[in-house]
Amino acid sequence: MFTRGPAAGNDRYIYFLIAGLIPWLAINEGIVRSTTTIVENAPMVRRLAFRSELLVVVPHATAIIFEVVGFILFLLFLAVRGSMPRLIWLLPFALALQFAVQVGIGWLLAAAYVFFRDLLPILGFVLSVVFYLSPILYPVTPRFARFFEWNPMTPLLGLFRSAILSSALPEIGSVVFLLVTAAGAFTGGLMFFRRAQATLADLI
Repeated sequence: MFTRGPAAGNDRYIYFLIAGLIPWLAINEGIVRSTTTIVENAPMVRRLAFRSELLVVVPHATAIIFEVVGFILFLLFLAVRGSMPRLIWLLPFALALQFAVQVGIGWLLAAAYVFFRDLLPILGFVLSVVFYLSPILYPVTPRFARFFEWNPMTPLLGLFRSAILSSALPEIGSVVFLLVTAAGAFTGGLMFFRRAQATLADLI
């Protein structure tokens, strides 16, 4: 995974950049929109029979749908250029892991936003930092690999680029780290949301 990527300015770099930007745009969109979902849908949340955690899932599902459309268009372009990927079967796996991570984070932030309404500016700053600390605009070289190992975006984008560009597969250790992160984010986010759910209706 930590190999020298394509040089800036050539077609290979453009493909590298697009394959990283498409997932990031979906992640950013899903997280930002889901953070305010509970407050924006207060009347529905006050209905005790309504499972309000489903409201948080909707922005993420919408973002994933647009992401899939973006990848389909990108794949069609690659097919026209005669470079169809060999590892396309990895794409659903990467999408499922991405969805688990961002939905878990969305549940956590949606509940936290009810208690702390100044969360959005902080979230915008954090997402900007994560963007530049993720291998989206540039590849990870061995020299700086240790600065990216903590970031689950690194193996996630590696999976997407393997699926779309047939680049080298991420190391097994980083994939295991991503799996654990996805399971932890999804489970932890849902547990936190359900624990806070009893007081959400009173605060919105």
